Amino acid sequence: MTTHDQAAGVDEEFLQRALDDADLNALRMAVYQVTGDSELLGLELDTVPMYGGALTQYVVAEQDHELVKRKASEFLRSLPSEFEASPPDDAQLRRMCEAFRNEKLDERTWRYRRGLAAFDEFPRQAQWTDGRPEIPEDFHVAIVGAGFNGIAMGVQLTQLGIPYTIYERRDSLGGTWDRNAYPDVRVDTSVFLYQFFFEKNYPWSEYFARAEEVKAYLVHIAEKYGVAEHISYDSDVTAATFDADSGTWNLDVTVGGEAQRAVATAVVTASGLFSTPKRLDTPGIEEFTGQILHTAECTGQEDLDGKRVAIIGNGSTGVQMMASVQRRAAQVDVYQRTPQWISPRDRYGDPITPETRWLLDTMPYYWNWYCYSTATLRLDGQLLQEPDGDWKAAGGLVNAANDSYRKDLIAYIKAQLPGQPELWEQLIPSHAPLARRMIVDNGWYAALREDNVELVTAGIERFTPTGIRAADGTERDYDVVFTATGFEVQKYLWPTEYRGLNGASLEERWADPEGGGPRAYLSLTVPDFPNLFVMYGPNSQNRAGSLIVWIESWARYIAEGLIHLIEGGHRYLSVREDVFEDYNKRLDEAMLSLIWYDEGSRDKNYYVNAFGRQQVNIPWRLEEQHELYERFNPGDYDVV
Repeated sequence: MTTHDQAAGVDEEFLQRALDDADLNALRMAVYQVTGDSELLGLELDTVPMYGGALTQYVVAEQDHELVKRKASEFLRSLPSEFEASPPDDAQLRRMCEAFRNEKLDERTWRYRRGLAAFDEFPRQAQWTDGRPEIPEDFHVAIVGAGFNGIAMGVQLTQLGIPYTIYERRDSLGGTWDRNAYPDVRVDTSVFLYQFFFEKNYPWSEYFARAEEVKAYLVHIAEKYGVAEHISYDSDVTAATFDADSGTWNLDVTVGGEAQRAVATAVVTASGLFSTPKRLDTPGIEEFTGQILHTAECTGQEDLDGKRVAIIGNGSTGVQMMASVQRRAAQVDVYQRTPQWISPRDRYGDPITPETRWLLDTMPYYWNWYCYSTATLRLDGQLLQEPDGDWKAAGGLVNAANDSYRKDLIAYIKAQLPGQPELWEQLIPSHAPLARRMIVDNGWYAALREDNVELVTAGIERFTPTGIRAADGTERDYDVVFTATGFEVQKYLWPTEYRGLNGASLEERWADPEGGGPRAYLSLTVPDFPNLFVMYGPNSQNRAGSLIVWIESWARYIAEGLIHLIEGGHRYLSVREDVFEDYNKRLDEAMLSLIWYDEGSRDKNYYVNAFGRQQVNIPWRLEEQHELYERFNPGDYDVV
């Protein structure tokens, strides 16, 4: 069905509901783009407070709401059957991006923002210098893992025509979204950010998709873009050793229980940050006769009806699952080690209505600008991570914006649990907002109000045969214990053993206290490990916005490195030691200016490793991060 047919087939009430629920700033840009109506580009914008007034959102001024909707309605009603969408040129797109938030973009910021509206067919796709050359017959890339990272890398290589195999240890793709099946598991980022930007207008059913829908999305991507045929399932890469003479990696792979060998020119590890569950080592755990499940091991078939359940942990997973467990279990006890900042999220849990889906499908460019709107909504949240020395000297805690957000979050806790000051005291964190990962409220506070829920903050002394003894001596019996204790984020590549030049062990190097734990250049490469690339590696996580943008950016950067090898007739490349050291020195210095070493958080924060170093996030703002990955620089590498 064409967009013309879709527009012609709706009644006025349906159309009005679609427009009433629209993002009017995104809609005005879409209508301007198809009509050239300059009045829309010059409309006045209002600012709406966010984060308790810490930040602002730009919206169409109220007096112009009906004007935007009327112009959109007129266009949709007269949409020509032969209408063909075409992307704007860069000059037009830059004007529109600047008008969207009433701002002037410097060149670096513009280059980052340009791809967020996804007008290019493949916004972050590597390109051959002068057409595809003849690729050596023995050139082959091994990708380890078939989640978001591995599939993104596969799409890059498929587009380039570079041979590859994805080794996936499980019997299906999806990574995190195949492995996790705990109650009510879903993304905590809008699907208009948590998506590949080369796949246009996927028909998501909710604003924050559940795991099964994300898994279906990845299956769709793998099949549509020719990745699925390259995946070898039930294939566990246990070791990889580099041979400098041949410039290849020798892989030990267990396929269906049978040991095999494989050879690859390059290896891309795409197992991600959250692949190795963190196990409890609490005394007495082996004596417990009930069921203990790390949340990454849930099947979705757990019998919770009428059971006594403990949830250990109140991070993203523990908070996300609690309300669902509470509705089924007879009793739920939540063991909290550290209070977390838990906040509401607009449209979390809401379906995408038929009216909104129709508008996304029918109004040309609305999907693009809706994505841009979502992507830029919280960009200024980076400011909350940057302490202000003058503000602190005057008695403030972090900076004006962060302190304002803290007040708003405290007010939210008190509103959710009215008249319970003793509970407030247990739930209000001492660390600053964004010093640790922010948690989305999935009915966690509401569940705490229920009679069958108890918050336990005394700590755990030991397991007993029938339950848990808390540090205050109280014993509670359980049928099921969920350990929502997170992942071993220092074990990026575990248990695979990688050995590079002269037998260097990556695991040993990253375990060295003098090195401060895992490090890489641009989070992707390590000296002495040629043609080895680590996606979602050390200090890779962005400070705001969409992780998927960066997954696409890492994949492009890696692909450009492989292009350099092929076009230059080289065997391998290895990042220079001086480049690696200089980059990590600058990274460590930049990190000191941010809030992640906050005294109230650093000892209980997965961002900070056992050596006291922040190893998860990148310290630079998004436009600076984009510049780092914008193009592969051969000068940073020793090329053989």
